[in-house]
Amino acid sequence: MKGLRGIARFSIRAVVSALLLIWLFSRIDAKRVLHSFSLIPFEAWALAFFLYISSQVISSLRWYVIVKTLGFKRSFLTILKYYFVGMYFNLFLPTAIGGDVLKVFFLARGGESKLRAGYSIFSDRVFGFWAMFILGGITCLIHPGLLPGKWQFLLVAIFFSSTFLAIFAPVLRRILKVLSRGLVKKSELFKAIFEKIEALLIFWKHPAILFKALFLSITLQLCGMYGAYLLGKGLLIPLDFDYYLAVIPLISVLTIIPISVSGIGLREGGFAFFFGIRNVPMEKAITLSLGVFAIQALSALLGGIFYILGAHKEVEKGEKALKK
Repeated sequence: MKGLRGIARFSIRAVVSALLLIWLFSRIDAKRVLHSFSLIPFEAWALAFFLYISSQVISSLRWYVIVKTLGFKRSFLTILKYYFVGMYFNLFLPTAIGGDVLKVFFLARGGESKLRAGYSIFSDRVFGFWAMFILGGITCLIHPGLLPGKWQFLLVAIFFSSTFLAIFAPVLRRILKVLSRGLVKKSELFKAIFEKIEALLIFWKHPAILFKALFLSITLQLCGMYGAYLLGKGLLIPLDFDYYLAVIPLISVLTIIPISVSGIGLREGGFAFFFGIRNVPMEKAITLSLGVFAIQALSALLGGIFYILGAHKEVEKGEKALKK
């Protein structure tokens, strides 16, 4: 029964993606999209691909830092393989976070804590989005008027609120604990909840690790965004890099809404909308979106190779010894 529900959900999302693409392509000349692809020089493709691969290796390093902090005994090479296999399945599972479920399974395999494994993925995602909105928010503060008012306000608001929560999370925990002290003493449920909150705040107990993860996040986001900028430059889109810093966080949020397959259709619509604000022809905006997706897909094929070679089944000797 669960399998049928999964197939039904996937089918609905596939239909949504198809309808979105049909609607977008009905509004443009497909021949112009093909022509736009021919405008991008090989050097731009090659450098964008290199930057995206680099960003994913850095992202794997960030996840390695996180899982190590959470007590998992894995080498960086193992984490790198798990990460790329997850990338591969992100392309084929219903949303842009589908492969994360597999990474939890790989990490928790052999009796490890599924809660900590899931938290490692959650933390990895949070650091990524926090870095994106730091870049987008600061860019909007430096360049007021870069986006229409409501979008500029949204970016800056998310930047300030997420940074406030990150800085004052331990203080907020103490306040909440004081306010609910009686409940914690009387209720095992509340006691268990606060124990989990303590576990979630492990990075705040190691500030150096928190800053390392954030630095890696900002670095990898800059690599990915600059790769998109290079493709846009190849398409002769007359927008500076700061515009990409502002709009890519907003477009990225669209791709994780669970109504399409891997964000397909939503991503293209996001590029068409936000680049259309600056009078970029829809054909070029969609071409840029498809180009970014093509780079991601080509990179994810490396994960497919790792998967075929059985990298996801590897358990290192050191890990086996620890579990005995």
